[in-house]
Amino acid sequence: MNKSTKRIIALVLMLVLAFSLTACGGGVTANDAKMLVQGNLDELYLGKFDADYLKLVDSTEEESQQSYLDGLEVEAEVFAYYFDIENLTDELKAEIVDLYKEIYAQSKYTVGDASKLDESTYAVKVTVSPLDIFVLVDDVFDDAMQPFYDKYAAVDTSAMSDAEYDAYDKEWAETVIALCQSKLPEMGYLEDRSLVIQVTLDEDDYWTMSGDDFYNLDEIIIEYP
Repeated sequence: MNKSTKRIIALVLMLVLAFSLTACGGGVTANDAKMLVQGNLDELYLGKFDADYLKLVDSTEEESQQSYLDGLEVEAEVFAYYFDIENLTDELKAEIVDLYKEIYAQSKYTVGDASKLDESTYAVKVTVSPLDIFVLVDDVFDDAMQPFYDKYAAVDTSAMSDAEYDAYDKEWAETVIALCQSKLPEMGYLEDRSLVIQVTLDEDDYWTMSGDDFYNLDEIIIEYP
C-alpha cells in the first residue's frame, strides 16, 4: 500500500471518529490534554473507555464502543486494499474485524505528560512499540500462498463468470486471513518510535488532536511493509 492511500484511509478514520477526538474548550489543563490523548488511543486501539475520559469528551461508553467498532471496520478496508481483496463481503469483514481486535489488543504505547506551548496548544509525547504482525506475514507470504498460486496457475481468471470470480476472490481472502491468524502467536514489536501529538483549541472552541499527528501515529501502531 502506498503512503498516500494509507493517509487517505487514516483521514477517513478520523472523520468517522471525530466526535471522540474532542473535548470542550475552556479550563483544559495539561492533565486533561494527556487524558484526551490517552483516552483517544485507548478507545481506538484497545476498546477501553475510562470514565474520566468519557466525561472529558462528553461521550458515553456505548458511543465510544461504536467508535471502536467503526474504526475496526475501516481497518478491514485497509486490509482488503493492502491484500488485493476485491469483494469485501460482510462475512469477510467480520473475520477481518475479529483479526484486528486480536492484533490491536496487543498495542503498546506510552503517553507522556503534556507541555503547554501557548494558550491554545499542548504537546504530548507518545512512544509506540510498532506491532510486527504484517512483517511476519510478509516474510513468508509467497511461500505460504504458493498452493493457491499453483491451483490457479493454468486458470484464466478473466474468463471466469462473476460467481466464479467471487468464489476465487473469497478463497484468496480466506487464505490470507488464515495466514495472518497463524502468525498471531509469534507477533511482537519493532523498535520503539516516539512522536509528539499536539492538542489544539480550534475555532469552534474544542480541543482536538492534530489530524497530521494522528495520521503519523496511526501509521506506526502496526508496521505495514
